[in-house]
This record gives sequence, C-alpha cells and structure tokens, in this order.
Amino acid sequence: MKIQISGDKISFSAAHILSNHDKCSRLHGHNYRLRVEAEGQLNVKKMVVDFGEFKTKVRNIVKQFDHRILVPSQNKEFNIISDEREVKILTTENKYYRFPKDDVLILPIEATTAELLAKYIHNLIKETYPKLKITVSISETPTSIASFSE
Repeated sequence: MKIQISGDKISFSAAHILSNHDKCSRLHGHNYRLRVEAEGQLNVKKMVVDFGEFKTKVRNIVKQFDHRILVPSQNKEFNIISDEREVKILTTENKYYRFPKDDVLILPIEATTAELLAKYIHNLIKETYPKLKITVSISETPTSIASFSE
C-alpha cells in the first residue's frame, strides 16, 4: 500500500547557486514544492502510516530549508568559510558571497540541484521511517520535478 502527501505545508522557499552553469550560477531562488510517498505494509491500525504524524514529521524536516540560502559543503568549486556570525563563499568563477550565518543552511551534498535535494530530503525522512519505501519528488517550477526513491 502507498500513501502520498503534498501541498503548501510541505513546501519551502530558498536561494541557491549552481557552479559552472550558464543561468543558475547566479544567486537565485525557487518556491520548492514536495510530494512524498510512503509505501509499506498496513500496521495494526490498517494504515501505512498515520497521515497526521507523517505530515508533521515531514514538515519538521522541510522547515529547516525555508527562507534560507542553501550551500553545498561538498562542492569543490566553492571555498566556504564560516564563523559564528557569517558564511563567506568564494567560487572558482571569482564570485564572492557573504551572508549572515542564520540565513544559510550548509548541506553535506555536492550541489543544490533538485535531484540532490530530493535525495537528501529522502534520506532525512528515511531515518524516521526505515521500514517504508520513501519517494521524494521536489519541483523548482511546475514543470521541473526531480524524484528520488529507495
């Protein structure tokens, strides 16, 4: 059996930079929308997982991304310097960014592409629901959607 959640409560707005990309190497943002599926056996309550519980746990994961600048710590094109007050980024394209630390979410990924964000968010949800098959789909625009499932 499979359930699916989506909607405004599991969405977020964030900015990011993609290195060595014609258009997206400039700082820009998206209103990301998520669809999350959980597949597994029915529990004693005859549910895969309670919708309310699932929505709450996914919302709690997603809210950390909202209104942040997403920075990939494993990107070899970025030199990231962080202290208690700010995050500075120098790119191999000689671009320099400086942000208040509270505005930045540093992620342990190589790039903040929709594909890697879907995988990263999937892995966070999977930690809470290890026995379920989880699929995370994330859209940057209504016509640009990436999914990860495992």
